[in-house]
Amino acid sequence: MKKIFRNIFESIRQKLQKRYTVKYVDDVPDVLSDMTIYIIGEFSFQWLISFKCPCGCERAIHLNLLKGSIPTWRYVVKNTLIDIYPSVRRIHGCKSHFTVRKGKIDWISLSRSY
Repeated sequence: MKKIFRNIFESIRQKLQKRYTVKYVDDVPDVLSDMTIYIIGEFSFQWLISFKCPCGCERAIHLNLLKGSIPTWRYVVKNTLIDIYPSVRRIHGCKSHFTVRKGKIDWISLSRSY
């Protein structure tokens, strides 16, 4: 019974969660707006993703898009909704671990076994 309520609660939470918007810019903005993921670069060459940490710590997250570099992330924007691969795992500060799927944050539990 407890698992059923947890699943219902999670389903409602996901539906109510706001989605991030995507903005394409030439350089990292001086101030990152809430709920905005910035794709930095030129039309044919994007090199960085920047956004505020979704945990609320207000720290900037910068994800490298340069192929051949480690670590490297990739993204897909479909119908204005962004997916970012692989997950984001902060090793300093808040230590958040999450994925971005369809413009929403999906938190990864620390208790998950790998």
